[in-house]
Amino acid sequence: MKYQPPDSRFLARSGAVAFLYAAAAIGGLMHAVVGSTVTLIWAPSGIALAALVAHGYRMAFGVALGAFLANAWSGIPLLAAAGIATGNTLEALAGACLLARVARFRSALDRRQDVFALIVLAAVVSTTLSASVGVATLALGGMVALGDCATVWLKWWLGDMMGVLVVAPPLLLWLSHSRPVMSPRKAAEALCLVAALVLVSHKIFGAPELAGQGNYPAALAVFPFVIWGALRFAQWGASVVTLVISLLAILGTTGGTGPFVVDLPVDSLVRWCAFAVVVAVTGLLLATSVAEQHRAQADLKSSHEELEHRVKERTRDIAEINADLRREMVERRRLEHALIRVSEEQQQAIGRELHDGLGQHLTGLALLSATLQQKLCERAQPEAGAARQIVELVNQATVMTRSVARGLYPAALEFGGLPAALEQLADHTRSLQEMVCVFRCGPDVQVRDPLVAINLYRVAQEAVNNAVKYSQASHLRIELTRIEDRHRLCVSDNGIGADPERIWQGQGLGMHSMRYRASLLGGTFAIERNAHRGTTIEVIYPDQGAQHEQQRQHGS
Repeated sequence: MKYQPPDSRFLARSGAVAFLYAAAAIGGLMHAVVGSTVTLIWAPSGIALAALVAHGYRMAFGVALGAFLANAWSGIPLLAAAGIATGNTLEALAGACLLARVARFRSALDRRQDVFALIVLAAVVSTTLSASVGVATLALGGMVALGDCATVWLKWWLGDMMGVLVVAPPLLLWLSHSRPVMSPRKAAEALCLVAALVLVSHKIFGAPELAGQGNYPAALAVFPFVIWGALRFAQWGASVVTLVISLLAILGTTGGTGPFVVDLPVDSLVRWCAFAVVVAVTGLLLATSVAEQHRAQADLKSSHEELEHRVKERTRDIAEINADLRREMVERRRLEHALIRVSEEQQQAIGRELHDGLGQHLTGLALLSATLQQKLCERAQPEAGAARQIVELVNQATVMTRSVARGLYPAALEFGGLPAALEQLADHTRSLQEMVCVFRCGPDVQVRDPLVAINLYRVAQEAVNNAVKYSQASHLRIELTRIEDRHRLCVSDNGIGADPERIWQGQGLGMHSMRYRASLLGGTFAIERNAHRGTTIEVIYPDQGAQHEQQRQHGS
Protein backbone atom coordinates (compact mmCIF):
# COMPACT_ATOMS: atom_id res chain seq x y z
CA MET A 1 0.00 0.00 0.00
CA LYS A 2 1.35 3.36 -1.02
CA TYR A 3 2.09 5.77 1.85
CA GLN A 4 -0.20 8.79 2.01
CA PRO A 5 1.01 11.74 4.03
CA PRO A 6 -1.40 13.32 6.51
CA ASP A 7 -3.56 16.04 5.05
CA SER A 8 -3.31 19.63 6.12
CA ARG A 9 -6.68 19.60 7.94
CA PHE A 10 -5.54 16.73 10.14
CA LEU A 11 -2.26 18.46 10.94
CA ALA A 12 -4.05 21.72 11.74
CA ARG A 13 -6.54 20.04 14.02
CA SER A 14 -3.89 17.95 15.74
CA GLY A 15 -1.79 21.05 16.27
CA ALA A 16 -4.73 22.94 17.72
CA VAL A 17 -5.56 20.05 20.08
CA ALA A 18 -1.94 19.81 21.18
CA PHE A 19 -1.75 23.56 21.85
CA LEU A 20 -5.03 23.72 23.79
CA TYR A 21 -4.15 20.61 25.77
CA ALA A 22 -0.68 21.88 26.70
CA ALA A 23 -1.95 25.36 27.59
CA ALA A 24 -4.77 24.03 29.81
CA ALA A 25 -2.41 21.49 31.38
CA ILE A 26 0.22 24.10 32.20
CA GLY A 27 -2.47 26.31 33.74
CA GLY A 28 -3.64 23.43 35.90
CA LEU A 29 -0.11 22.35 36.90
CA MET A 30 0.51 25.83 38.24
CA HIS A 31 -1.79 24.73 41.09
CA ALA A 32 -0.31 21.26 41.55
CA VAL A 33 -1.15 19.54 44.84
CA VAL A 34 1.44 16.74 44.62
CA GLY A 35 4.85 17.78 43.38
CA SER A 36 4.62 19.44 40.00
CA THR A 37 2.55 16.82 38.17
CA VAL A 38 -0.69 16.19 40.10
CA THR A 39 -3.43 18.82 40.14
CA LEU A 40 -7.14 18.93 40.85
CA ILE A 41 -7.59 21.47 38.07
CA TRP A 42 -7.25 19.29 34.97
CA ALA A 43 -9.28 20.72 32.05
CA PRO A 44 -7.20 18.80 29.44
CA SER A 45 -9.15 15.59 30.12
CA GLY A 46 -12.32 17.30 28.85
CA ILE A 47 -10.48 18.82 25.86
CA ALA A 48 -8.99 15.46 24.82
CA LEU A 49 -12.31 13.61 25.12
CA ALA A 50 -14.21 16.23 23.09
CA ALA A 51 -11.54 16.21 20.36
CA LEU A 52 -11.60 12.43 19.93
CA VAL A 53 -15.43 12.17 20.05
CA ALA A 54 -15.88 14.97 17.50
CA HIS A 55 -12.98 14.33 15.09
CA GLY A 56 -12.05 10.67 15.55
CA TYR A 57 -9.33 8.64 17.13
CA ARG A 58 -6.63 10.24 14.97
CA MET A 59 -6.75 13.26 17.30
CA ALA A 60 -4.96 11.04 19.86
CA PHE A 61 -1.71 12.20 18.21
CA GLY A 62 -2.42 15.80 19.22
CA VAL A 63 -3.44 14.69 22.73
CA ALA A 64 -0.23 12.71 23.19
CA LEU A 65 1.90 15.58 21.92
CA GLY A 66 0.19 18.17 24.14
CA ALA A 67 0.37 15.88 27.19
CA PHE A 68 4.08 15.18 26.66
CA LEU A 69 4.92 18.88 26.24
CA ALA A 70 2.95 19.89 29.34
CA ASN A 71 4.49 17.18 31.55
CA ALA A 72 7.97 17.90 30.22
CA TRP A 73 7.37 21.56 31.09
CA SER A 74 6.81 20.54 34.73
CA GLY A 75 10.46 19.52 35.01
CA ILE A 76 10.11 15.75 35.46
CA PRO A 77 12.30 13.38 33.46
CA LEU A 78 11.33 12.99 29.83
CA LEU A 79 10.77 9.24 30.24
CA ALA A 80 8.32 9.93 33.07
CA ALA A 81 6.66 12.66 30.99
CA ALA A 82 6.22 10.14 28.16
CA GLY A 83 4.68 7.58 30.54
CA ILE A 84 2.22 10.11 31.97
CA ALA A 85 1.35 11.31 28.43
CA THR A 86 0.66 7.70 27.49
CA GLY A 87 -1.81 7.40 30.36
CA ASN A 88 -3.47 10.71 29.36
CA THR A 89 -3.83 9.50 25.77
CA LEU A 90 -5.17 6.08 26.79
CA GLU A 91 -7.74 7.82 28.99
CA ALA A 92 -9.07 9.88 26.06
CA LEU A 93 -9.06 6.87 23.71
CA ALA A 94 -10.84 4.63 26.23
CA GLY A 95 -13.45 7.29 26.99
CA ALA A 96 -14.22 7.95 23.32
CA CYS A 97 -14.31 4.22 22.50
CA LEU A 98 -16.61 3.38 25.42
CA LEU A 99 -18.99 6.22 24.52
CA ALA A 100 -19.13 5.18 20.85
CA ARG A 101 -19.23 1.39 21.20
CA VAL A 102 -21.14 0.87 24.43
CA ALA A 103 -23.49 3.86 24.70
CA ARG A 104 -23.93 4.93 21.04
CA PHE A 105 -23.13 8.39 22.35
CA ARG A 106 -24.53 11.58 20.80
CA SER A 107 -22.62 14.82 21.35
CA ALA A 108 -25.82 16.86 21.63
CA LEU A 109 -26.34 15.42 25.16
CA ASP A 110 -30.11 15.48 24.67
CA ARG A 111 -30.67 11.98 26.05
CA ARG A 112 -30.30 10.81 29.62
CA GLN A 113 -28.39 7.76 28.46
CA ASP A 114 -25.77 10.07 26.91
CA VAL A 115 -25.36 12.04 30.16
CA PHE A 116 -25.10 8.87 32.25
CA ALA A 117 -22.58 7.46 29.75
CA LEU A 118 -20.50 10.65 30.00
CA ILE A 119 -20.58 10.48 33.80
CA VAL A 120 -19.98 6.74 34.24
CA LEU A 121 -17.94 5.63 31.22
CA ALA A 122 -15.91 8.77 30.52
CA ALA A 123 -15.69 10.63 33.85
CA VAL A 124 -15.52 7.67 36.24
CA VAL A 125 -14.16 4.66 34.30
CA SER A 126 -11.79 5.99 31.64
CA THR A 127 -10.09 8.46 34.00
CA THR A 128 -8.85 5.55 36.10
CA LEU A 129 -6.40 4.74 33.29
CA SER A 130 -4.68 8.10 33.44
CA ALA A 131 -4.59 8.08 37.24
CA SER A 132 -3.28 4.50 37.39
CA VAL A 133 -0.60 4.93 34.69
CA GLY A 134 0.44 8.35 36.04
CA VAL A 135 0.73 7.27 39.68
CA ALA A 136 2.60 4.11 38.66
CA THR A 137 5.05 6.20 36.60
CA LEU A 138 5.66 8.59 39.52
CA ALA A 139 6.10 5.68 41.94
CA LEU A 140 8.56 3.91 39.65
CA GLY A 141 10.48 7.15 39.20
CA GLY A 142 10.69 7.64 42.96
CA MET A 143 8.68 10.87 42.86
CA VAL A 144 5.85 9.46 45.03
CA ALA A 145 6.22 7.21 48.03
CA LEU A 146 4.40 3.91 47.90
CA GLY A 147 2.40 4.78 51.01
CA ASP A 148 1.04 7.91 49.34
CA CYS A 149 -0.02 6.23 46.07
CA ALA A 150 -3.67 5.80 47.07
CA THR A 151 -4.07 9.47 48.08
CA VAL A 152 -2.25 10.70 44.98
CA TRP A 153 -4.33 8.37 42.77
CA LEU A 154 -7.58 9.74 44.25
CA LYS A 155 -6.55 13.36 43.69
CA TRP A 156 -5.42 12.59 40.13
CA TRP A 157 -8.69 10.83 39.41
CA LEU A 158 -10.81 13.66 40.87
CA GLY A 159 -8.99 16.23 38.76
CA ASP A 160 -9.48 14.27 35.55
CA MET A 161 -13.14 13.61 36.37
CA MET A 162 -13.72 17.32 37.00
CA GLY A 163 -12.27 18.14 33.58
CA VAL A 164 -14.52 15.63 31.81
CA LEU A 165 -17.70 16.81 33.53
CA VAL A 166 -17.05 20.56 33.46
CA VAL A 167 -15.04 21.18 30.28
CA ALA A 168 -16.16 18.40 27.91
CA PRO A 169 -19.93 19.23 27.72
CA PRO A 170 -19.65 22.79 26.29
CA LEU A 171 -16.92 21.64 23.88
CA LEU A 172 -18.99 18.67 22.72
CA LEU A 173 -21.99 20.91 22.18
CA TRP A 174 -19.89 23.40 20.23
CA LEU A 175 -18.22 20.76 18.05
CA SER A 176 -21.55 19.00 17.35
CA HIS A 177 -22.86 22.24 15.78
CA SER A 178 -25.91 22.19 18.09
CA ARG A 179 -25.66 25.92 18.68
CA PRO A 180 -28.90 27.55 19.84
CA VAL A 181 -30.68 30.16 17.76
CA MET A 182 -32.06 32.74 20.16
CA SER A 183 -34.47 35.57 19.64
CA PRO A 184 -33.49 39.04 20.92
CA ARG A 185 -35.65 38.50 23.98
CA LYS A 186 -34.02 35.14 24.72
CA ALA A 187 -30.55 36.63 24.20
CA ALA A 188 -31.35 39.39 26.67
CA GLU A 189 -32.48 36.76 29.16
CA ALA A 190 -29.21 34.87 28.67
CA LEU A 191 -27.18 38.03 29.34
CA CYS A 192 -29.21 38.65 32.49
CA LEU A 193 -28.55 35.08 33.61
CA VAL A 194 -24.78 35.39 33.11
CA ALA A 195 -24.62 38.81 34.77
CA ALA A 196 -26.62 37.69 37.80
CA LEU A 197 -24.59 34.48 38.03
CA VAL A 198 -21.27 36.35 37.93
CA LEU A 199 -22.47 38.82 40.56
CA VAL A 200 -23.74 36.16 42.97
CA SER A 201 -20.72 33.87 42.41
CA HIS A 202 -18.36 36.78 43.06
CA LYS A 203 -20.18 37.56 46.30
CA ILE A 204 -19.86 33.91 47.39
CA PHE A 205 -16.48 32.74 46.10
CA GLY A 206 -14.76 36.11 46.34
CA ALA A 207 -15.79 36.81 49.94
CA PRO A 208 -12.74 36.78 52.31
CA GLU A 209 -15.02 36.55 55.34
CA LEU A 210 -16.23 33.10 54.26
CA ALA A 211 -12.72 31.66 54.09
CA GLY A 212 -11.88 29.17 56.80
CA GLN A 213 -15.35 29.34 58.35
CA GLY A 214 -16.67 26.08 56.88
CA ASN A 215 -19.77 27.88 55.62
CA TYR A 216 -20.35 25.46 52.73
CA PRO A 217 -24.14 26.04 52.39
CA ALA A 218 -23.39 29.49 51.00
CA ALA A 219 -22.28 27.80 47.76
CA LEU A 220 -25.78 26.39 47.30
CA ALA A 221 -26.95 29.87 46.26
CA VAL A 222 -25.68 29.16 42.74
CA PHE A 223 -28.05 26.22 42.19
CA PRO A 224 -31.06 28.41 41.22
CA PHE A 225 -28.91 29.68 38.33
CA VAL A 226 -28.11 26.09 37.35
CA ILE A 227 -31.84 25.34 37.29
CA TRP A 228 -32.53 28.56 35.39
CA GLY A 229 -29.95 27.75 32.74
CA ALA A 230 -31.10 24.13 32.37
CA LEU A 231 -34.80 24.92 32.14
CA ARG A 232 -34.57 27.90 29.82
CA PHE A 233 -31.49 27.13 27.72
CA ALA A 234 -31.23 23.31 27.93
CA GLN A 235 -27.78 21.70 27.56
CA TRP A 236 -26.05 24.92 26.57
CA GLY A 237 -27.39 26.75 29.60
CA ALA A 238 -26.46 24.01 32.05
CA SER A 239 -22.93 23.51 30.67
CA VAL A 240 -22.07 27.21 30.40
CA VAL A 241 -23.45 27.98 33.88
CA THR A 242 -21.42 25.06 35.30
CA LEU A 243 -18.28 26.29 33.55
CA VAL A 244 -18.72 29.86 34.82
CA ILE A 245 -19.39 28.70 38.38
CA SER A 246 -16.35 26.38 38.30
CA LEU A 247 -14.04 29.10 36.97
CA LEU A 248 -15.16 31.70 39.51
CA ALA A 249 -15.04 29.14 42.32
CA ILE A 250 -11.49 28.04 41.46
CA LEU A 251 -10.34 31.64 41.15
CA GLY A 252 -11.69 32.40 44.60
CA THR A 253 -10.43 29.19 46.17
CA THR A 254 -6.90 29.55 44.80
CA GLY A 255 -6.99 33.21 45.86
CA GLY A 256 -7.91 32.30 49.42
CA THR A 257 -11.52 33.47 49.39
CA GLY A 258 -14.87 31.67 49.44
CA PRO A 259 -16.46 28.90 51.49
CA PHE A 260 -14.11 26.13 50.29
CA VAL A 261 -10.90 27.66 51.68
CA VAL A 262 -9.45 25.78 54.66
CA ASP A 263 -6.02 25.64 56.25
CA LEU A 264 -4.54 23.19 53.71
CA PRO A 265 -4.69 24.31 50.03
CA VAL A 266 -5.07 20.73 48.85
CA ASP A 267 -8.17 20.25 51.01
CA SER A 268 -9.60 23.47 49.63
CA LEU A 269 -9.18 22.21 46.07
CA VAL A 270 -10.72 18.85 46.94
CA ARG A 271 -13.81 20.62 48.27
CA TRP A 272 -13.98 22.80 45.17
CA CYS A 273 -13.56 19.78 42.88
CA ALA A 274 -16.35 17.84 44.59
CA PHE A 275 -18.63 20.90 44.38
CA ALA A 276 -17.89 21.38 40.66
CA VAL A 277 -18.66 17.73 39.94
CA VAL A 278 -22.01 17.93 41.77
CA VAL A 279 -22.99 21.12 39.94
CA ALA A 280 -22.05 19.62 36.56
CA VAL A 281 -23.97 16.37 37.12
CA THR A 282 -27.04 18.22 38.43
CA GLY A 283 -27.13 20.67 35.54
CA LEU A 284 -26.59 18.06 32.82
CA LEU A 285 -29.24 15.67 34.16
CA LEU A 286 -31.79 18.44 34.62
CA ALA A 287 -31.14 19.85 31.14
CA THR A 288 -31.43 16.39 29.59
CA SER A 289 -34.72 15.72 31.37
CA VAL A 290 -36.07 19.01 30.04
CA ALA A 291 -34.82 18.20 26.53
CA GLU A 292 -36.44 14.77 26.61
CA GLN A 293 -39.68 16.31 27.83
CA HIS A 294 -39.62 18.84 24.99
CA ARG A 295 -38.79 16.09 22.52
CA ALA A 296 -41.64 13.96 23.84
CA GLN A 297 -44.00 16.92 23.51
CA ALA A 298 -42.76 17.56 19.97
CA ASP A 299 -43.21 13.87 19.08
CA LEU A 300 -46.68 13.91 20.61
CA LYS A 301 -47.55 17.04 18.65
CA SER A 302 -46.14 15.51 15.48
CA SER A 303 -48.10 12.30 16.09
CA HIS A 304 -51.24 14.33 16.75
CA GLU A 305 -50.75 16.29 13.54
CA GLU A 306 -50.05 13.10 11.64
CA LEU A 307 -53.17 11.52 13.12
CA GLU A 308 -55.23 14.58 12.19
CA HIS A 309 -53.78 14.45 8.68
CA ARG A 310 -54.65 10.77 8.35
CA VAL A 311 -58.12 11.35 9.77
CA LYS A 312 -58.67 14.13 7.24
CA GLU A 313 -57.45 11.85 4.45
CA ARG A 314 -59.70 9.02 5.62
CA THR A 315 -62.61 11.42 6.01
CA ARG A 316 -62.03 12.73 2.51
CA ASP A 317 -61.80 9.18 1.16
CA ILE A 318 -64.97 8.19 2.99
CA ALA A 319 -66.73 11.31 1.69
CA GLU A 320 -65.66 10.44 -1.86
CA ILE A 321 -66.82 6.85 -1.37
CA ASN A 322 -70.14 8.07 0.02
CA ALA A 323 -70.51 10.44 -2.91
CA ASP A 324 -69.79 7.58 -5.31
CA LEU A 325 -72.29 5.39 -3.46
CA ARG A 326 -74.92 8.12 -3.62
CA ARG A 327 -74.31 8.53 -7.34
CA GLU A 328 -74.53 4.76 -7.79
CA MET A 329 -77.73 4.64 -5.75
CA VAL A 330 -79.24 7.46 -7.79
CA GLU A 331 -78.19 5.74 -11.00
CA ARG A 332 -79.49 2.42 -9.75
CA ARG A 333 -82.81 3.98 -8.78
CA ARG A 334 -82.99 5.63 -12.18
CA LEU A 335 -82.32 2.31 -13.89
CA GLU A 336 -84.85 0.57 -11.67
CA HIS A 337 -87.47 3.14 -12.56
CA ALA A 338 -86.60 2.77 -16.21
CA LEU A 339 -86.78 -1.01 -15.91
CA ILE A 340 -90.19 -0.87 -14.24
CA ARG A 341 -91.40 1.60 -16.82
CA VAL A 342 -90.25 -0.66 -19.65
CA SER A 343 -91.75 -3.67 -17.89
CA GLU A 344 -95.10 -1.91 -17.46
CA GLU A 345 -95.03 -0.77 -21.07
CA GLN A 346 -94.41 -4.35 -22.18
CA GLN A 347 -97.22 -5.60 -19.94
CA GLN A 348 -99.48 -2.89 -21.34
CA ALA A 349 -98.59 -3.96 -24.88
CA ILE A 350 -99.21 -7.62 -24.02
CA GLY A 351 -102.48 -6.75 -22.30
CA ARG A 352 -103.68 -4.77 -25.29
CA GLU A 353 -102.64 -7.56 -27.61
CA LEU A 354 -104.53 -10.07 -25.48
CA HIS A 355 -107.62 -7.83 -25.28
CA ASP A 356 -107.68 -6.52 -28.83
CA GLY A 357 -106.09 -9.46 -30.60
CA LEU A 358 -106.62 -12.77 -28.88
CA GLY A 359 -109.81 -11.53 -27.24
CA GLN A 360 -111.37 -10.60 -30.57
CA HIS A 361 -110.36 -13.93 -32.09
CA LEU A 362 -111.92 -15.78 -29.17
CA THR A 363 -115.07 -13.71 -29.51
CA GLY A 364 -115.31 -14.56 -33.21
CA LEU A 365 -114.61 -18.19 -32.42
CA ALA A 366 -117.41 -18.15 -29.83
CA LEU A 367 -119.89 -16.75 -32.39
CA LEU A 368 -118.95 -19.37 -34.95
CA SER A 369 -119.19 -22.11 -32.33
CA ALA A 370 -122.63 -20.87 -31.25
CA THR A 371 -123.79 -20.84 -34.92
CA LEU A 372 -122.46 -24.35 -35.40
CA GLN A 373 -124.21 -25.52 -32.23
CA GLN A 374 -127.52 -24.03 -33.41
CA LYS A 375 -127.30 -25.75 -36.79
CA LEU A 376 -126.47 -29.07 -35.23
CA CYS A 377 -129.37 -28.74 -32.83
CA GLU A 378 -131.75 -27.93 -35.72
CA ARG A 379 -130.62 -31.09 -37.49
CA ALA A 380 -130.77 -33.10 -34.31
CA GLN A 381 -127.18 -34.19 -34.75
CA PRO A 382 -125.54 -35.95 -31.80
CA GLU A 383 -122.51 -33.60 -32.10
CA ALA A 384 -124.65 -30.70 -30.80
CA GLY A 385 -123.62 -31.47 -27.19
CA ALA A 386 -119.94 -31.29 -28.05
CA ALA A 387 -120.51 -28.01 -29.87
CA ARG A 388 -122.24 -26.62 -26.80
CA GLN A 389 -119.17 -27.55 -24.66
CA ILE A 390 -116.93 -25.85 -27.20
CA VAL A 391 -119.00 -22.68 -26.89
CA GLU A 392 -118.75 -22.78 -23.10
CA LEU A 393 -114.96 -23.35 -23.18
CA VAL A 394 -114.45 -20.52 -25.66
CA ASN A 395 -116.52 -18.16 -23.50
CA GLN A 396 -114.48 -19.16 -20.46
CA ALA A 397 -111.26 -18.55 -22.39
CA THR A 398 -112.57 -15.13 -23.42
CA VAL A 399 -113.32 -14.21 -19.81
CA MET A 400 -109.91 -15.47 -18.69
CA THR A 401 -108.12 -13.56 -21.45
CA ARG A 402 -109.87 -10.31 -20.52
CA SER A 403 -109.08 -10.90 -16.86
CA VAL A 404 -105.40 -11.49 -17.64
CA ALA A 405 -105.32 -8.44 -19.91
CA ARG A 406 -106.92 -6.31 -17.19
CA GLY A 407 -104.35 -7.60 -14.66
CA LEU A 408 -101.43 -6.88 -16.95
CA TYR A 409 -102.43 -3.26 -17.43
CA PRO A 410 -105.75 -1.76 -16.36
CA ALA A 411 -107.11 0.50 -19.04
CA ALA A 412 -108.82 2.65 -16.42
CA LEU A 413 -105.39 3.67 -15.07
CA GLU A 414 -104.46 5.23 -18.38
CA PHE A 415 -107.70 7.09 -18.96
CA GLY A 416 -109.12 7.75 -15.46
CA GLY A 417 -106.03 7.75 -13.25
CA LEU A 418 -105.25 5.77 -10.11
CA PRO A 419 -108.66 6.29 -8.37
CA ALA A 420 -110.51 4.93 -11.40
CA ALA A 421 -108.17 1.94 -11.62
CA LEU A 422 -108.59 1.15 -7.92
CA GLU A 423 -112.40 1.51 -8.27
CA GLN A 424 -112.28 -0.94 -11.17
CA LEU A 425 -110.14 -3.31 -9.04
CA ALA A 426 -112.77 -3.20 -6.29
CA ASP A 427 -115.61 -3.82 -8.82
CA HIS A 428 -113.72 -6.71 -10.39
CA THR A 429 -113.08 -8.24 -6.94
CA ARG A 430 -116.78 -7.97 -6.01
CA SER A 431 -117.94 -9.52 -9.26
CA LEU A 432 -115.47 -12.40 -9.42
CA GLN A 433 -114.98 -13.27 -5.77
CA GLU A 434 -118.52 -12.63 -4.54
CA MET A 435 -117.28 -10.61 -1.54
CA VAL A 436 -117.81 -7.02 -0.40
CA CYS A 437 -115.00 -4.77 -1.60
CA VAL A 438 -115.25 -0.99 -1.32
CA PHE A 439 -112.94 1.77 -2.43
CA ARG A 440 -112.69 5.20 -0.85
CA CYS A 441 -110.58 8.05 -2.22
CA GLY A 442 -109.92 11.39 -0.54
CA PRO A 443 -111.05 14.49 -2.46
CA ASP A 444 -107.58 16.09 -2.35
CA VAL A 445 -105.66 13.08 -3.68
CA GLN A 446 -103.89 13.67 -6.99
CA VAL A 447 -101.42 11.17 -8.41
CA ARG A 448 -100.01 12.66 -11.59
CA ASP A 449 -96.86 10.57 -12.04
CA PRO A 450 -97.74 7.43 -14.08
CA LEU A 451 -94.86 5.50 -12.49
CA VAL A 452 -96.14 6.27 -8.98
CA ALA A 453 -99.66 5.34 -10.00
CA ILE A 454 -98.72 1.97 -11.48
CA ASN A 455 -96.58 1.06 -8.44
CA LEU A 456 -99.41 1.89 -6.05
CA TYR A 457 -101.85 -0.05 -8.19
CA ARG A 458 -99.56 -3.11 -8.14
CA VAL A 459 -99.29 -2.92 -4.34
CA ALA A 460 -103.10 -2.73 -4.01
CA GLN A 461 -103.53 -5.52 -6.54
CA GLU A 462 -101.09 -7.82 -4.68
CA ALA A 463 -102.67 -6.99 -1.30
CA VAL A 464 -106.18 -7.77 -2.60
CA ASN A 465 -105.01 -11.06 -4.15
CA ASN A 466 -103.38 -12.10 -0.83
CA ALA A 467 -106.56 -11.24 1.10
CA VAL A 468 -108.73 -13.20 -1.33
CA LYS A 469 -106.45 -16.26 -1.18
CA TYR A 470 -105.49 -16.46 2.49
CA SER A 471 -107.57 -14.22 4.77
CA GLN A 472 -111.00 -15.91 4.43
CA ALA A 473 -112.42 -12.38 4.62
CA SER A 474 -115.91 -11.29 3.67
CA HIS A 475 -115.14 -7.57 3.45
CA LEU A 476 -112.27 -5.71 1.81
CA ARG A 477 -111.57 -2.00 1.99
CA ILE A 478 -109.23 0.00 -0.27
CA GLU A 479 -108.42 3.57 0.81
CA LEU A 480 -106.37 6.26 -0.91
CA THR A 481 -106.03 9.37 1.29
CA ARG A 482 -103.74 12.29 1.89
CA ILE A 483 -102.06 13.13 5.23
CA GLU A 484 -100.44 16.59 5.07
CA ASP A 485 -97.72 16.25 2.39
CA ARG A 486 -97.94 12.46 2.14
CA HIS A 487 -100.22 9.96 0.45
CA ARG A 488 -101.51 6.81 2.13
CA LEU A 489 -102.70 3.63 0.42
CA CYS A 490 -104.37 1.15 2.77
CA VAL A 491 -105.90 -2.30 2.06
CA SER A 492 -107.78 -3.85 5.01
CA ASP A 493 -109.74 -7.06 5.48
CA ASN A 494 -111.82 -8.64 8.25
CA GLY A 495 -110.38 -12.10 7.80
CA ILE A 496 -108.68 -14.51 10.20
CA GLY A 497 -105.62 -12.29 10.50
CA ALA A 498 -102.04 -13.42 10.85
CA ASP A 499 -98.90 -12.60 12.81
CA PRO A 500 -97.53 -9.39 11.24
CA GLU A 501 -93.98 -10.39 12.20
CA ARG A 502 -94.30 -13.71 10.38
CA ILE A 503 -95.82 -12.03 7.35
CA TRP A 504 -93.14 -9.32 7.39
CA GLN A 505 -90.36 -11.93 7.40
CA GLY A 506 -92.03 -13.90 4.64
CA GLN A 507 -89.95 -14.69 1.61
CA GLY A 508 -92.81 -14.73 -0.95
CA LEU A 509 -92.40 -12.91 -4.22
CA GLY A 510 -95.52 -10.83 -3.61
CA MET A 511 -94.27 -9.55 -0.26
CA HIS A 512 -90.90 -8.65 -1.74
CA SER A 513 -92.62 -6.90 -4.61
CA MET A 514 -94.76 -4.71 -2.31
CA ARG A 515 -91.78 -3.77 -0.15
CA TYR A 516 -89.65 -2.97 -3.16
CA ARG A 517 -92.27 -0.80 -4.83
CA ALA A 518 -92.81 1.15 -1.60
CA SER A 519 -89.04 1.80 -1.35
CA LEU A 520 -88.94 2.99 -4.96
CA LEU A 521 -91.47 5.67 -4.02
CA GLY A 522 -89.33 6.71 -1.03
CA GLY A 523 -92.10 5.58 1.30
CA THR A 524 -92.71 3.12 4.11
CA PHE A 525 -94.41 -0.27 4.00
CA ALA A 526 -96.22 -1.69 7.06
CA ILE A 527 -98.34 -4.73 7.97
CA GLU A 528 -100.42 -4.75 11.14
CA ARG A 529 -103.61 -6.16 12.66
CA ASN A 530 -106.68 -3.94 12.55
CA ALA A 531 -109.66 -3.43 14.83
CA HIS A 532 -111.67 -6.12 12.95
CA ARG A 533 -108.98 -8.72 13.80
CA GLY A 534 -108.00 -8.82 10.18
CA THR A 535 -104.88 -7.55 8.42
CA THR A 536 -104.03 -4.05 7.16
CA ILE A 537 -101.35 -3.39 4.55
CA GLU A 538 -100.26 0.24 4.38
CA VAL A 539 -97.97 2.28 2.13
CA ILE A 540 -97.18 5.90 3.01
CA TYR A 541 -95.09 7.91 0.57
CA PRO A 542 -94.28 11.61 0.03
CA ASP A 543 -96.42 13.64 -2.35
CA GLN A 544 -94.06 14.33 -5.25
CA GLY A 545 -96.22 17.14 -6.55
CA ALA A 546 -96.18 18.94 -3.19
CA GLN A 547 -92.39 18.60 -2.97
CA HIS A 548 -91.89 19.99 -6.46
CA GLU A 549 -94.18 22.92 -5.65
CA GLN A 550 -92.21 23.70 -2.47
CA GLN A 551 -88.90 23.53 -4.34
CA ARG A 552 -90.27 25.85 -7.02
CA GLN A 553 -91.45 28.37 -4.42
CA HIS A 554 -88.11 28.29 -2.62
CA GLY A 555 -86.28 28.73 -5.89
CA SER A 556 -88.39 31.72 -6.88
